[in-house]
Amino acid sequence: MKRGRLVLGLTLSLCCFATPTFADDVAERLESIVVDSFDDPEQRVWVENSTEMKEARQWVVTGSKFATKEGDVQFPRLAHVEGDGTFPEALFGNNPNKLPLKALGVFAKYDRKGYNYYEMYAVKKDDKGNIVPAPIPLPGITKVIDLWVWGSNFKTSLEIHIRDYRGIPYVLSAGSLNYQGWKNIKVNVPTSIPQTQPYLPHYKGLLLTKFVVRTEPLERVDGFFTYFDHLKVLTDMHQNPFDGKNLLNADFVNKYFSSTQEGK
Repeated sequence: MKRGRLVLGLTLSLCCFATPTFADDVAERLESIVVDSFDDPEQRVWVENSTEMKEARQWVVTGSKFATKEGDVQFPRLAHVEGDGTFPEALFGNNPNKLPLKALGVFAKYDRKGYNYYEMYAVKKDDKGNIVPAPIPLPGITKVIDLWVWGSNFKTSLEIHIRDYRGIPYVLSAGSLNYQGWKNIKVNVPTSIPQTQPYLPHYKGLLLTKFVVRTEPLERVDGFFTYFDHLKVLTDMHQNPFDGKNLLNADFVNKYFSSTQEGK
């Protein structure tokens, strides 16, 4: 009996030593990255891996069935606003450096109470000059989506819509906007949403497709405002090194395999 226990103990010990560790697979390099400040109506500017990035985009808003129309004016209306109060003081103080801070505002109005909503999403021009949706790529493996939202004490709620690399959409509840003034809203991204794959490139980020604001069915809807500012993510930017990593670089791929590249 003692000999059996000894053999079992030695076997377990050998298994422990033989089991490989995957420290690199679980390593993290968490960064807070602003993906849109809403300061520029024509483009978003952000910093990724110490490099300033720019991408053309505009924001648009569309309303549900009973959105009000007054003459030629269709609600909801969207505007980039600036000036006192148009940025969170908790974030920027009184803007001592006099930065050109702006926020994105929506003025919504509906003809009747009910399950009203509006959708706000980014667009850009394609190669033919057509306006097309431009979902915002979220860098790294996103852990938290973080933004500032100004509420006007109406019983409304916010949803954040994202899509994974397989094209599957998800809706993240950002909670009630039934409060006054600016508030920092943080939404955890469930680990069940895939952001990696076993093939190269391993890391497949999420796309932020739109924000949706919904009214409670008994809330008055004759006009309310919502403002958005400083969209950022807490994200894992760690990538395991391997020989030949530069072969995944987008510029390298476009140089040799773009549709305009002649075969040689």
